[in-house]
Amino acid sequence: MTKKTIYTIFLAKFVFSLALIFWTIKITMGAGVGLDDDNSFFSNYKDIDTQYNNIMNNNINFNNKYNTNIKINNTAINELSFNDVYLSQRVIQNRKINKNILNVNKNKISIIIRDKITNKIIKDIDVKITFTRPSTHDDNLNISLQNSNKNINFIINKKAYWNIMGIIKINDDEGQFFIKTNSK
Repeated sequence: MTKKTIYTIFLAKFVFSLALIFWTIKITMGAGVGLDDDNSFFSNYKDIDTQYNNIMNNNINFNNKYNTNIKINNTAINELSFNDVYLSQRVIQNRKINKNILNVNKNKISIIIRDKITNKIIKDIDVKITFTRPSTHDDNLNISLQNSNKNINFIINKKAYWNIMGIIKINDDEGQFFIKTNSK
């Protein structure tokens, strides 16, 4: 090969590589990477980062004052916890707890909060729950509940992995939970 041919091939590869780099940047910018509003813990990640210790302390205080019974279909969750946050979504395939909590189509949730001292059901509560898929917010389902011991029916349309996030407020007390599960 002549010197001119080698230089031409090198230049063509270099220009092609640059074109691929610019194409990647253009496609990535158009996909909205980094613009996703993560709604974990009902806040953005910056606020969670600065308030993480307060959130954990609020949960400890809430669990010390109240007995919580969240029942989603046939699964009972008896303590507000974030343990699932630390697990990868694929762990659900191999574990026995919090697996297959949701059904495709009809689902039911009820929340009963009892005072640990008096064992009375707390009626005046404010609960917000979000069912979201980890990969998109297109299928988010938000549920609000104002009274304890009531059932809410809801529909999940897709068989997929789901995150269930909730916040429970009773007067000045606030507790949150995060569950990774799937629908069957």
